[in-house]
Amino acid sequence: MAKIPMGIMGPFIGRMGTAVGYMWNGKCVARSYQRYVRNPRTPEQVAHREMFKQEVQLAARMRWAVTRSMTDAARAEGITSYNLFVRENQHAFALDEGVFVVDYARLRLSIGDVAPVAAEEVSLSEDNVLNVRFSRGTGRGFDEVYLYVYVPELKKGFLSSSAYRRDKNISVALPDDYAGRELHAWLMVKSDDGRWSESSYVDVNSRPGTAGLEPPAGPSSASSNGPAEAEGLVPPVVSSVQADQTPPADAGRIGPEIE
Repeated sequence: MAKIPMGIMGPFIGRMGTAVGYMWNGKCVARSYQRYVRNPRTPEQVAHREMFKQEVQLAARMRWAVTRSMTDAARAEGITSYNLFVRENQHAFALDEGVFVVDYARLRLSIGDVAPVAAEEVSLSEDNVLNVRFSRGTGRGFDEVYLYVYVPELKKGFLSSSAYRRDKNISVALPDDYAGRELHAWLMVKSDDGRWSESSYVDVNSRPGTAGLEPPAGPSSASSNGPAEAEGLVPPVVSSVQADQTPPADAGRIGPEIE
């Protein structure tokens, strides 16, 4: 039964004949009444829903990268950064007998037209310091280069403070619980006017000097059950910025996330 709180000439809430009235974004609207809703829960439909849920959860775990590097592009389309991440990475997701599988090497963590950089030499020392030497590319020397590192087993990652394109090197001390685990990393570049590059994947596990890590056999699985997400900021421990290279005032500033 419908309710008419403002009298017979006002809006109504609930079913009235073949229409249903309700509030949406503070407005009174109506839709047609559907006597039967098709929800057959076929195996294909259930699998699609499960994969979408897992994709959104992965975007949330990678939020330090996604919400910084994809927000502007998402706003231009009127969607969220999580929506953009899921849409742009469909090629990297699959369900294998009900297990969510991610091809991390094909993931896009940033989108833009700034000239990217690419890893040329990667090493992981015994004291868990990840060092990446990268090509300078064609961009400006003071473009900021970030390194995002993700650990599927722990379901967490971090975004480093920035180095500069002209440095051609970024180095970060990994948390102790990252030692000996499968790692995935990406380089991303941000220009001084806030634009981003396409991300480039960093092959950490199969490089020399990776402290005994075995290369992953293929795309990694990611389950929704596991340790709670705990992302953070890890600053570079090596920098070649000279004293006369005064960085922008906000370079590399990312405050700690409050849960």
